[in-house]
Amino acid sequence: MSISKKERSFSIWIGIAIGVALSSMLVRYALEKKETQTKERPGNYESLQCASGGEPFHPLPEPIKEKIPYGIVVYFENNQSTEDFNQTVFQRSWVIESSGSFRSERLFILAQEQSSSALFDEECEYYFYRASEVYLLPHPGVTKEEIEQKLDPEQYKIIGQHSKTGEWILQIKDFAPTELRSSLSGLSKLTRLISGVQLIHWTPSR
Repeated sequence: MSISKKERSFSIWIGIAIGVALSSMLVRYALEKKETQTKERPGNYESLQCASGGEPFHPLPEPIKEKIPYGIVVYFENNQSTEDFNQTVFQRSWVIESSGSFRSERLFILAQEQSSSALFDEECEYYFYRASEVYLLPHPGVTKEEIEQKLDPEQYKIIGQHSKTGEWILQIKDFAPTELRSSLSGLSKLTRLISGVQLIHWTPSR
């Protein structure tokens, strides 16, 4: 028995509706799967795994996420203690990759949480620095070439100079928290050439 033109048209529209519904479901499934994979990707804030080595990291405190809402956690160091005016200060450190002033610029930020409590259950303070660069202040008359002769070219590179303070901007290849501390300690011993070495404070661009 043949179907009428009206019935044939109705069947076509039903087929189109089913096709659209299935296509929409597949697209939604693909997007949800991609979102889940993104969240679980090492380095993502929700993954709780560092991008370098896959080591676990402590969830980022809200004050850090407010300053760096989007980024990739590259390194994490837990519960490092230091002495500050005869008081023990406990510190957690995250090295986060984010974007700089230009979208193509890779910016590595050292975010630190400090507390007088090892449990970090008391008031905490937060500090932000550039992880891959430090300032070197040379003694008067010391040249860039003199400093470079004392540096490992595989690890360090002078990339500029602060126009107001005269400090050299030194780029560091290995900037995991422990390696960064080691670099600061080693550089501070170049007392014949420099009067100081310090981390570079970072603030988000507006």
